[in-house]
Amino acid sequence: MTLPSSALSLFSQAPARRGACTATRADRPSAWQRLCRAGLGALLLLAGSAQAASDEAADSPDAPLAPVASIAPVPFTAHYTLVLDGWPDVPITQRVSQSGELYIASMEASIKVASGYEQGRFTLAEGRLLPEGYRSGYRLAGIGKDYNREAPEAGNTRLPDRQSLLVLLSQQVDSQWSEQACLAATPCSLDYLDHKGRQRTLMYEIQGQETRQAAQRTFRTLRIEAWRKHREHKHYRIWLAPRWPGLMVGLDYLDYEDVIDKDGNRNGEVPPRSAHLTLNQLSSARQ
Repeated sequence: MTLPSSALSLFSQAPARRGACTATRADRPSAWQRLCRAGLGALLLLAGSAQAASDEAADSPDAPLAPVASIAPVPFTAHYTLVLDGWPDVPITQRVSQSGELYIASMEASIKVASGYEQGRFTLAEGRLLPEGYRSGYRLAGIGKDYNREAPEAGNTRLPDRQSLLVLLSQQVDSQWSEQACLAATPCSLDYLDHKGRQRTLMYEIQGQETRQAAQRTFRTLRIEAWRKHREHKHYRIWLAPRWPGLMVGLDYLDYEDVIDKDGNRNGEVPPRSAHLTLNQLSSARQ
């Protein structure tokens, strides 16, 4: 199985003052430029960075996508605020929409001189999520890059992009929780393609069911903890609402490197969150 990879990990390295990305280009070292751009991509994807993510080779084998659950995606628009140490608060808009048989999952965000968006398109066929194209773009001080992928040709690997993967994950965890699968002792994984088309793997475990209040609603959520393969110290605690596939009721970023002792052990410690995502508003035909 599979999902979006580690994203906010880059934020843990951000300069320790708010508004770090608002410095002028002349005042900002090139490393900061890469960090700001990467950070914006990360918060959009919950999966990695637009420009500065690690290029380690993915070693997970190709595999067919797991069947989707019975809950079909429902169109919605969600507004979030991302708060993290050393950065200005970031407004994020997420949408899942439908046009005929085609679904579109997207995120966009902007802060001062930086902006970005990401969009994945997919259909559902015979109980599977099938990618139908992807595009994204990132800008820092007017400079950036766009990425575009058409639908895979017959016979090619049909792995989801990061946005479609959020939908797929939400659809799967409900049935997995019912079957007591993907728990701490037996984490699951999801493979996906990042913005450059590189195969990545997200590991995750389902920690429990919780009722949470957000956006003036009460949600039944499943709390998962996820991390990208080969980056086992950078974790995301995400509250997913299975009735709205793709929606995040909340997200905390945890860097376990902050609590590792000299022997490389965590000793049961949980680090304080260094970033969190809050759902402020949800518009949907589903009540």
